[in-house]
Amino acid sequence: MIQSVQRAFQLLEAIAAAPRGARLSDIADAAHLNRSTTHNLLATLQELGYVAQPTRGGVYTLTDRLTDLARGASVADDLLRERLHPALEKITQDTGETCYLAVPAGAQYLCLDAVEAPAPLRLTIPIGGREPLLSTAIGHALLSGRPDLRNRLADDDPAAWKRAADGLEQARADGYALDLAGYHPDISCAAVPLWEDDRARAAIAVAGPTTRLPEARLRRIATHIRETVTGQPSP
Repeated sequence: MIQSVQRAFQLLEAIAAAPRGARLSDIADAAHLNRSTTHNLLATLQELGYVAQPTRGGVYTLTDRLTDLARGASVADDLLRERLHPALEKITQDTGETCYLAVPAGAQYLCLDAVEAPAPLRLTIPIGGREPLLSTAIGHALLSGRPDLRNRLADDDPAAWKRAADGLEQARADGYALDLAGYHPDISCAAVPLWEDDRARAAIAVAGPTTRLPEARLRRIATHIRETVTGQPSP
């Protein structure tokens, strides 16, 4: 991890935690940095347009530039959701199980869209809900195509990474990930990464009661997800 980049984000997070702005000393304390280093980093962030100091010696605040970046990501997610919603509907219709779309969000995945199963006994996936990447099938599917995230998670949480390593390698080998009631009791899942620019941009998963989703059926569903999204039969 590049230390200067890590420190810059620590400063941004410290300022974001103070809605009315934060003074240099408070930012330095929150980031566990000396004031000279903090001042130099803040000067760079000001020059780049991410931080403002309206009055000399006063508080630092975030600018709209970060909001603009987030808005761009949000628009891209909206377009992805709109494009793939018909596929989610078809997969749910074909399998009778809940189907959902997710993207990476730090060490978690973020559910962008979901179509619930028609059966009374079904899994409900809240749109906007988050779950850990390292513990879930859809997380493993995403990580199978994101070496940048794999490296970061391995550094940030070596113990969790070690527990997940076998499942991640299997997902990379198979091209999809399975969870046989490993994360949620009595719930199983198959997840397939969606590739864009040589990396996993998102993943689609089908999940439901383990009694309806034995391993053999999950593998068939993974193939069906891929064929539905790509419009081509699996090799």
